[in-house]
Amino acid sequence: MNRYVKHLFFTFFVLLILTSCHENSTLLEPKIFYFPQERHIKTLPSPFIPLAREEKETMWGKEILIAQSFAREMDLYRAITAYKRAKILLPSVMKERVWQIEYSILLCYYLGHKYQEVVESFEDSDLKNVPETFPAYINLLLILYDSYQRRDNIARAQAILNLIEKQDPELARDLVLGTSINEGVLSAIQFLSEMEPVNIEAIQFLDDFCTNAKSVRKAQALNAILPGAGYYYVGQKKSAFTSFIINSLFIWASYEFFDRGYIAAGLITTSLEAGWYIGGINGAGLAAKAYNEAYYSECGKDLMIRKKLFPVLMFQYAF
Repeated sequence: MNRYVKHLFFTFFVLLILTSCHENSTLLEPKIFYFPQERHIKTLPSPFIPLAREEKETMWGKEILIAQSFAREMDLYRAITAYKRAKILLPSVMKERVWQIEYSILLCYYLGHKYQEVVESFEDSDLKNVPETFPAYINLLLILYDSYQRRDNIARAQAILNLIEKQDPELARDLVLGTSINEGVLSAIQFLSEMEPVNIEAIQFLDDFCTNAKSVRKAQALNAILPGAGYYYVGQKKSAFTSFIINSLFIWASYEFFDRGYIAAGLITTSLEAGWYIGGINGAGLAAKAYNEAYYSECGKDLMIRKKLFPVLMFQYAF
């Protein structure tokens, strides 16, 4: 192979190394989900005064009893239907019962992960006017905070958080910590964990993650130096072997074609190798990112359950 072709071949691969890393591959995007179990919901008492005998004999009272039965069994669709029927039949002057029904509908939507419906139902209800003495006031704020947060309405979520902080500053702090863990904001977790009183478990979680996390840049650099090494670093040995073999074969074929003077064939195989090479570097980075997110999500979920940092685990009441 003449000196010019060798120089061109070397320059080409250096450029590939310098241009093949995506910045987004270093971002932490955890996926932490929690679904409350039916037995947990059943253990929570109702915040409302039980229906009197006379109320149970009314049409709306019977619908509320039916709705409560469905709700406790987590048959949320039927519960919502029964609550809405009760609201239609209920005299509008009975504001406390109206609020009870509207709150119960919101709770059903929330437990069913219908956050947009939670927001829409709240905006169309009389719950905007409930006083702080409303029996399920804190629960209502927790539902609204989480729903606005999940709908990316940060301004409304912050307004709700301010109301919670007035009632219970420690609860507000736990909410923010839970949100930070759920979104993978490491700097916020560190700051909140070190505030008095210090959250030892959260600090330990953060330390463990930082110790065991794989470096995305390192995985990319290793795969750039030796195709497959980045995957091996992450623990994907089969992918590492496949990446090494494929890249080695294409590099060898490209070298042979250039060395024998088949420039066109050399350019074709080199362009094919470029795809494998770039894909391998980015793939190794994404593999490291996926490893970090899986490890973070598993440990983060465990911490949030133990410390009751999911809003639904902060509920004092249910149906």
